[in-house]
Amino acid sequence: MRKIPIQEINGVSLLLFAVCLLSGIAIQQLTHQPAAMFGGALAGFYFLFAIKIIRQWEKVAVLRLGRYVGLRGPGFCHIVPILETLSPYVDQRVRVASVSAESTLRAT
Repeated sequence: MRKIPIQEINGVSLLLFAVCLLSGIAIQQLTHQPAAMFGGALAGFYFLFAIKIIRQWEKVAVLRLGRYVGLRGPGFCHIVPILETLSPYVDQRVRVASVSAESTLRAT
């Protein structure tokens, strides 16, 4: 069984999951049709895994069935959960190392 990384689920997708599930339950209570609740739950699960948030300093490659589709930058990213996957996030922050002049000189 696949373990879901915590980065895969974000606040926006959790909110959409809750809204879809609660609206499905509300429609089921009004119409007495259990299919509405299952439809809301299904739509909620889709949004739970389809919406990704990419941080400002990251980029990610989108792969559809293992083939490169495109590069996504910072912000919201929508994928089709079964067909598309995201490559590992690429961190583009610049890292600076402090180097003093004395450390660069060496005695021969």
